[in-house]
Amino acid sequence: MSGPWWSRPRRLIALAAGAAVIGTVLAAGVSRPAHRTAEPPTEMRAARGAPAGPGFAGVLSEAGRPAGDDAPPVAELPLAGVPLRAGPGAPEARPVFALADHPLLARHAGLARISCELPPWHDEPRGAEAFLRAALDCLDDSWSVTLRNAGLPFRPPRLELRAEGARSACPDRLPGPGDRPFYCPADESIVVPAEALRPLGAGSRRGAQLAALGHEYGHHVQQLVGMLRAYSDARSTAGWSSERGQEQSRRLDLQAWCFAGMFLGTNHGRGDIDGRTWEEAASAVRSGGDRPGEPRLLGSPESVWGWWRWGSDTGDTWECNSWYAAAAHVG
Repeated sequence: MSGPWWSRPRRLIALAAGAAVIGTVLAAGVSRPAHRTAEPPTEMRAARGAPAGPGFAGVLSEAGRPAGDDAPPVAELPLAGVPLRAGPGAPEARPVFALADHPLLARHAGLARISCELPPWHDEPRGAEAFLRAALDCLDDSWSVTLRNAGLPFRPPRLELRAEGARSACPDRLPGPGDRPFYCPADESIVVPAEALRPLGAGSRRGAQLAALGHEYGHHVQQLVGMLRAYSDARSTAGWSSERGQEQSRRLDLQAWCFAGMFLGTNHGRGDIDGRTWEEAASAVRSGGDRPGEPRLLGSPESVWGWWRWGSDTGDTWECNSWYAAAAHVG
């Protein structure tokens, strides 16, 4: 069975060096970290006794903590081999259709540190939209620097708050329960169904919302850099509904959780991403994963938690290489 239509090549948007971040830029601006050697992830792995190689390997220590300033700096040279220069005739940033050997995962690279200021969460459409748009601005500010420095495309995702019972513009959405936010690759949008506001909003603050939004943003990163197309090709080759094809789906979703953890772990303690927000996000993530009786497309709750926590503890794209990990660690 062939993959979904959204995996076909799309028109690429040229990206010049030094272009302003698209979307609303927070007053605090983007804080560019000073250059330093990115060794902490290796030390953390050695301390936990995990084997060499990138990615969560089934070992977590409760002594771990969000990466914060120990996260690797943003890479200063293009990972994709595309020289970045402004002006007429400058090469356009382009995606790379690869998985385990994708250049974004080839070396230690972190996210831009930002001071994320967020309005209070309200579980009604207007208040939810204000919060989600502010959170998306934060994610844009953090990820855009990394992708542009990597020589990879960046575009902010669209946000769609869908009324109850309304159909999305995405006939081939990524797998996931229908009552949760999801990513639509067809128009690069994060869709938040009305049904998702109630279970996420009841009794919660911003941490649960950031956990869910950061995960869908992780899929947007995969779309921008070319991983989603490579995933679609790999899953089609394996058999879309086969056991191996479902494993490819889990690798995709667990990497999105790792990317979400990177954002919260790197920016822990800055602006409104305080310790309580991180703890609330962690609590929400623990309930993620496949539901009983459904196909195994998302990963077990233990795997979801492990990859999110690993991304938070390391803040490192190299460590989010779920395509490299052994099958036992994407269960």
